[in-house]
Amino acid sequence: MNLSPLPLAVFVVDASGAVASWNKACEKLAGYDAAAIHGMTIERIIEFDDPPGTHPRMAARADAENEAVLVCADGRRLPVRVMVAPQSFDLEQPGTYSVIVIPRAGELPPRYALIQDLPVGDIIEALPCVFYVIDQSGHLLLWNRQLEEALEMQAEELPTTNVKFFFDEKDRPGIVEKILSAFERGGSWHEAEMIGKHGKRTTFLFQCARSSLGNVPCVFGTGVDITARKRSEHAMLVRERAMSSSLNAIVITQCEEGEHRIEYVNPAFEQITGYPFAEIKGKDPRFMRADGHDLDERRRIREALKRKEGVRAVLRNVRKNGEIFWNDLRIDPVANLDGEITHFVGVINDITEARHYERRLHHLAHHDPLTGLANRTLLQEKLRTAIEHTMRNESCGALAFLDLDNFKHINDSFGHEAGDAVLREVARRLSENMREEDTIARFGGDEFVLLVCHVASRERLADLLERVRRSVMRPVHVDGQEIFPGTSIGVSLFPDDGDNSDKILRAADAAMYHAKTLGKNNLQFYSEELNQIVHEHLLLEASLSRAIRDHQMVLDYQPKVDLRTGKVVGAEALVRWRHPVDGMIAPDRFIPVAEETGLIVPLGEWVIDEACGALKAMRMLGIEDFVISVNLSARQLRQREFADRLGATLERHGVEPCKLELEVTESQLMDHPDDALEALAQLKALGVRLSIDDFGTGYSSLSHLQKFPVDYIKIDRSFLGNVGHDGHLVITRAIIALGHNLKLKVIAEGVETREQLAFLRKHQCDEMQGYYFSPALSKETLQEMVTRDTRLPD
Repeated sequence: MNLSPLPLAVFVVDASGAVASWNKACEKLAGYDAAAIHGMTIERIIEFDDPPGTHPRMAARADAENEAVLVCADGRRLPVRVMVAPQSFDLEQPGTYSVIVIPRAGELPPRYALIQDLPVGDIIEALPCVFYVIDQSGHLLLWNRQLEEALEMQAEELPTTNVKFFFDEKDRPGIVEKILSAFERGGSWHEAEMIGKHGKRTTFLFQCARSSLGNVPCVFGTGVDITARKRSEHAMLVRERAMSSSLNAIVITQCEEGEHRIEYVNPAFEQITGYPFAEIKGKDPRFMRADGHDLDERRRIREALKRKEGVRAVLRNVRKNGEIFWNDLRIDPVANLDGEITHFVGVINDITEARHYERRLHHLAHHDPLTGLANRTLLQEKLRTAIEHTMRNESCGALAFLDLDNFKHINDSFGHEAGDAVLREVARRLSENMREEDTIARFGGDEFVLLVCHVASRERLADLLERVRRSVMRPVHVDGQEIFPGTSIGVSLFPDDGDNSDKILRAADAAMYHAKTLGKNNLQFYSEELNQIVHEHLLLEASLSRAIRDHQMVLDYQPKVDLRTGKVVGAEALVRWRHPVDGMIAPDRFIPVAEETGLIVPLGEWVIDEACGALKAMRMLGIEDFVISVNLSARQLRQREFADRLGATLERHGVEPCKLELEVTESQLMDHPDDALEALAQLKALGVRLSIDDFGTGYSSLSHLQKFPVDYIKIDRSFLGNVGHDGHLVITRAIIALGHNLKLKVIAEGVETREQLAFLRKHQCDEMQGYYFSPALSKETLQEMVTRDTRLPD
């Protein structure tokens, strides 16, 4: 074996230069024994030819040839060349370094003195790589332990296997070609992945040289494990491709003496900014700043870069075409192996569209789409701020609640498009009359709110709002037609009428309703009297919800009498509220509250359930031909699947549908006649009886009346007040005649005198109810009356 005559002395040191291990050549060359070398630093043994005042770290000396002097144990100073090589290919994980010391020409000690003790076998086994000798047939002649470990094979298995089978099948032709090339040309090198017997894969950099063992031509070679390097290269490639493919713009700058120069940008950066890399390389990214914008954000960035820290900011930059764009910028520092910050990576996320969309959403979330005015949400925010301001500065503000009068009539008469045109015109007029610092909001439907932040006096406020009212009253021209809107206005002052937005809104709302009760189209301020009314209303509302839940409601039944036979044939269920403190509360006090709050729905369901229970009890007493009527609210009639739920209730109690009568008022039917007709048809299909209550007080047309599938009409009590009044006589007779002509039965309610009864009998009214025969009774008393067959006297 032809060995090199150069005596290679090799020290192994860590990153700080402390000697970790060495070979025998070090002791031969420098004259130190093992005890003397142990614990030394390499600078004690080798004096490097460094510039004065510098002390480079081992990493800085790597991969370069250094001129130096070897300080021997006997004081000799031997000129040498020094090579420093990292023992790891993974540059991200620095570790130990090999320091190779070679005497300069003319300084070599006697060759035999260095080689005589050189343990060649130990060197081959200790090599930090695989070593092999291959003959021309492709079989191993010689190898070291590292090759056995890489192949996961025993020594006796290796000579019998052709070396090409140590590699993946697709790589074998290339391996054979490289070995043949070494035989033909004297050497070759290549990278390949060696596969162990049990699947272990290791990537090596192989270098081959032609030689001979005796007369046998062969190839000597080594393979350095580059698996870590390949992983690192792959990772770097993936990162590079990721940066190149990223939808976000990426810019890398080199930081040097406080300057930041562009060193790399990805394609997304070029696309987003419009600047090609060649044009901006070496520039400071600040050239894209939008002057005059986001000064605080830019100051934060400068301070973070100065401290060499990461930072995130949202700011505006300028594209090459001059367009300003928003970007969410993240900047992070990058350190080298020595921990020194050398670069910064900036990631730019173009959020221009998101910002515009966010602003549009914010506008939509705070403004009415029809009129463009502030909506309820924005008004609440502005009102809270205004109240706080007035309380802090001891000033006064006002809230005016406007409700257009008869707007439903406008929609019904002219159409919803005309109604929308009126709303837009009213919004424009309000804007014309109010100050810029005031807030105008559409609160919903035909309701508007004016928030006046600074009120000089009550009188000047009244003048302003009266001017607004007159402005709204002017005719609105829509498609050649004149529409005359009016408005009722309620005003509350803050903080006098309340210290929070809910109180102020309630006060203005109460004042507005008061304006409507006074004849509409007028202006009313909130007062203590209204406050008391509102307070009682709120208490009643809260108590009513609790009353329904706690079973404080009771049903009384007013008997209905057949005027021909005098027999009790049915009863009207009348709900009463037995309050634990206030006693019995009349329906005219709580029914309107129930209608307004929606509590009429659960209350109505309870009434129907109780009435069905009473019918069931009647049947158990043997009373079959008996009908109980229940008043139905407009909310109940409009409910989806009301008929289905009613059918389920009747079935649960075992009550025939024809024994239940539902009463609806004339005005309920005429508000939405088509919807009412559909709802009544569903109820009629169920089999229940239907009647029109308070007949004669509404505005029903005969054409609609004929379509409604009703069984009874009830004459309102107002037409029986004075049977001697000619007008009442005519109307009452007409109603009875009309009902009979339409094949309907007629019931008179509120009969209180013998004269009224005689009049009804004379004109062949079918049934009656009222105090003349009986007031409303409890269920038990009614059952007793019917069981005794109590009758109306002749």
